[in-house]
Amino acid sequence: MKTLFVPALVLSLAPTFAAQPPLKIGLDTQATEWIVSLEGGGQVCDRAGKPLLRLAPDEKLRLWWDSRGVSDPTSEYRIQVGRPLGADEAAALMKRLSKLGEPSDRVKVPDADTWRVLTGHFPDAPKAEPLLQKLQDLGFDELWVASESRGSQPRKGRALYAVSERYERRALPLGGVWLKPAGELTSLNGKGRYRGKVEIFPNAQGRLTVVNTLDLETYLRGVVPKEMGAWEFPAIEALKAQAVAARTYAVANRGKRAADGFDMGDTVADQVYGGRDGEQLLTDRAIQETEGLFATYGGKPILALFMANCGGHTVDVSQVFGGDAPYLKAATCYPAKPLTLPFTSGVSVTPEAQQPWLTWDLLRLASGIIPVEWLNGERLARPATAEDLAGPVRALQQRLGIDPTPLAREGNLMLALARALGFQKVVEGQERPQDAAYFLPADLPPGDRLLAAFLTRRGLIPPATWAAREPSTLRQALVTLGRMWQDLDPLVPGEGALLMDRQVRRKRGGPEPLALAPRLLLAEEAPDGSLRLLSKADVQVGDRLKWIPAEDGSAVVLVRRLDPDGAAWDRYNPTAHWRVEYTEADLLALVRKRIKVSGIRELRAQHNEEGRVLDLAVIDSQGAAHRVRGMHIRGLLGLKDNVFRFLTMGQGAQRRWVFYGRGWGHGVGMCQTGAYGMALEGATFQQILQHYYPGTELRKVD
Repeated sequence: MKTLFVPALVLSLAPTFAAQPPLKIGLDTQATEWIVSLEGGGQVCDRAGKPLLRLAPDEKLRLWWDSRGVSDPTSEYRIQVGRPLGADEAAALMKRLSKLGEPSDRVKVPDADTWRVLTGHFPDAPKAEPLLQKLQDLGFDELWVASESRGSQPRKGRALYAVSERYERRALPLGGVWLKPAGELTSLNGKGRYRGKVEIFPNAQGRLTVVNTLDLETYLRGVVPKEMGAWEFPAIEALKAQAVAARTYAVANRGKRAADGFDMGDTVADQVYGGRDGEQLLTDRAIQETEGLFATYGGKPILALFMANCGGHTVDVSQVFGGDAPYLKAATCYPAKPLTLPFTSGVSVTPEAQQPWLTWDLLRLASGIIPVEWLNGERLARPATAEDLAGPVRALQQRLGIDPTPLAREGNLMLALARALGFQKVVEGQERPQDAAYFLPADLPPGDRLLAAFLTRRGLIPPATWAAREPSTLRQALVTLGRMWQDLDPLVPGEGALLMDRQVRRKRGGPEPLALAPRLLLAEEAPDGSLRLLSKADVQVGDRLKWIPAEDGSAVVLVRRLDPDGAAWDRYNPTAHWRVEYTEADLLALVRKRIKVSGIRELRAQHNEEGRVLDLAVIDSQGAAHRVRGMHIRGLLGLKDNVFRFLTMGQGAQRRWVFYGRGWGHGVGMCQTGAYGMALEGATFQQILQHYYPGTELRKVD
């Protein structure tokens, strides 16, 4: 891409950063039992490696922790006071709360050098309301009831047991077990298969913690396809950018959850990890081709944040997580100049700007059944005659391989088309007079009624046609002929995304050439499904094309879809734009989960230039303002992202809230869908990383 300049970024990494011990990934902390099996059989050992019992191939073993009744809760509710703060500001706030008789703690924000200040300990959210109200009355304007991990002392369970398929029970060490397969994989029933070392041991809450220990590169094989799967984003440079980001994130966040006995979890709270069952060939290739590469700033691995879809523009980390990082600045997700490829129609088309008469049925007929010149509004508005349709009917009979029955020149023209294609042969014994009376006017001749009812029931002819006093237009007759063709020989148009080399990529398929017929008919489909013919078009790379093939496989009709999500690099995600509607009661219930309000008078949003809400004030029914910032905004409103506007309709309890927005995620760092869009337009993974993490360098561990 000419719009991006990328210096030579791949450098050797300092020795202090080179040694990478295995990662410990927490797979679960909530269950009290697991059913496991080992590839090729194997051994169950204590965590020091001493063998305890042997499993045969395909043998299943139940591991059960007797925790003496109900397990301790793993979470509690606390009140977050204010936005994330720097260390000094957090200390000052804690001192202020202490003077008010409310002891507090600070919790580091994992993705920034900031701290959240928390006070109170509550088993459920409603019990936090008295303290919430007290703090509101004291003038604290940004309060949030948050679910937090709950610390506790380890429970004294009776034992950890192994139960065989023969229901034999054997006590295991209280410290837990190490599952050692003879092959490569350990299977956890309901969870998946995992490479590396799998350990299961009791935790402080009276449940079982499952930890998968493995080397960094193997870990990435289960992460990259879950974060940016090759089926959804089949562009190798985008997947390589994701591999570097995921590798860097893992190293920068090592030990993030050390208190739980592992480095990171396997969910979106860290990075989604799917083990062996998540692996894909194309993502494996991306990992291999970037092996050992890290994104760094000042010689250190960056906090390589990423999200699914940025809503057209990323945002500065200070406006979401607080703190400052020079490489986590706002970046556009629009190309300076979209990459387009020219296409030209091989036949002359109507110059009409509006073409409401054009349908897919007519486009298919124009692929060899009718002359392209017939696709003209004035001509199609003329009354249809048997002389007009005799040629198309013969051509369609030949295409379908049916007897060349002449088109009747007397009687109802629509029924004549149906009889010429043999539809009258299937109504006897199936259609009933009662159904004909249900669909049709009473004055339709008896000999026509059963066939007409069949055609109406199949959706081939509208019921109003039979009562019309004016003759059918050529357009109506041709659309009917096209529908009959579709009913006899259904066509699913070819469909794929346009690539730089004029190839297309079908969904869940690889690139393939798209041959164009010499007499190509070019059209465009708008977001509402309407069509218009074009003499030429500059089609943006990544746009979806549909085509109708000729008998030799070449595209004789090519339709470019105008992407409903516009021209952004991040338009390839279903959440690029969205709409969410709430009733007054539903929105109030959502807000009350986090903020104590008697009612909602209004919402006041402050936006940045890219439309992202940075500050939201919930004005309650008494006129008091409750402020929410950053990540909490979308959580409060149950939205996918903070890029939104809203409308209200109705009054009081009948009020409805309609939110129109775009994007999915926190908006900081690399936009995964945008990376895919950049790759489609020719960007390398280095260019993608430099765009979303400006000023960083790629460094390699040998």
